[in-house]
Amino acid sequence: MRASARRTLLLVATLGAACVTRTRRLVPSGTATAAGTPDAIQEMARQAVLLDAKGDRAADTLYAPEAVVVANARTRLGTPRFAGVGLGGRATVAAAAVTLEGRFAWVLVDYRWINSERNQAEAGRATLVCEQKSKGWRIVHVHSSQLLPWDR
Repeated sequence: MRASARRTLLLVATLGAACVTRTRRLVPSGTATAAGTPDAIQEMARQAVLLDAKGDRAADTLYAPEAVVVANARTRLGTPRFAGVGLGGRATVAAAAVTLEGRFAWVLVDYRWINSERNQAEAGRATLVCEQKSKGWRIVHVHSSQLLPWDR
């Protein structure tokens, strides 16, 4: 594995453990990006969560064909992709932070899923890794986890 790839993975893992408390868009100094790119990536991450909660197949267009999705330590091949999200109900994104590094971006997202008919509510946190492909930005990896009962 190349040193730059190792650094990127280490940075993603470190940021995945970080606590997100508000919406932020971080662009490292010296990184050339198109205007609005962090906002577009943040919106893509939000749509991934919201469409997933609806079971909307339009979410599939946000992912690269080779994308790997892991929720609560299990690989997910379809909806619901995010930890704590079930069929039915709705999701909201409480916070999101985007960091860009060349043709990669990662997004930390705090989300909530609520199914009022079943009296269910879950909170989760996800890290999405996005890559700029020939057809635009695509999600290439997602890892999400629910809050543990004693952390609520």
